[in-house]
Amino acid sequence: MAQADTIESRFIFKQKTASALNFISDGEGQTLGFSKTDEGNNIIYTKDLEGIDVAIEHYPDGTKVFHMEKDSKGLPAMHEFKPDGTEYIYLFDSKKRLEKMVEMKTNGDKVTTWFSVRGESIRQEQRQQGGILFSMESKGNKATVWLRIDGSIESSGYPQLIAHLKMVFSKFLDGLEL
Repeated sequence: MAQADTIESRFIFKQKTASALNFISDGEGQTLGFSKTDEGNNIIYTKDLEGIDVAIEHYPDGTKVFHMEKDSKGLPAMHEFKPDGTEYIYLFDSKKRLEKMVEMKTNGDKVTTWFSVRGESIRQEQRQQGGILFSMESKGNKATVWLRIDGSIESSGYPQLIAHLKMVFSKFLDGLEL
């Protein structure tokens, strides 16, 4: 689950906030904090309209990452905007472990990945061309189910994982023979 660990380590509110923050305040009590990561990224700390802490990280390449202490569900989240227009949403559990990642590509494709604490990952890739690809990885085993645009289906990989994918994505695969 190295990808999840890497993303979790980037989450500002999982790290200890640098003690060398510089703050400015206006006459209405609004406060902004400024710091820099070890990699040289600039970070602005503020609060949203509901008073929730937000850290906005600016990368040299133009990437912006919004780190939210709490989202609308009360859980930590990150939203990343890449210079090429690709967006990523990272949703964490109450212990700040990555639960879900959504990638929205500029061509309209959407990839959603769910992570479990057991190290498993399940992925749904909705393609503008080519259909929907479902995949799972668990303990070194892999499986893929491809639902083509014409309604045909193809699967490969570990049989127990294929069965799990069929159960998890039953609304897409109901009645189809694998």
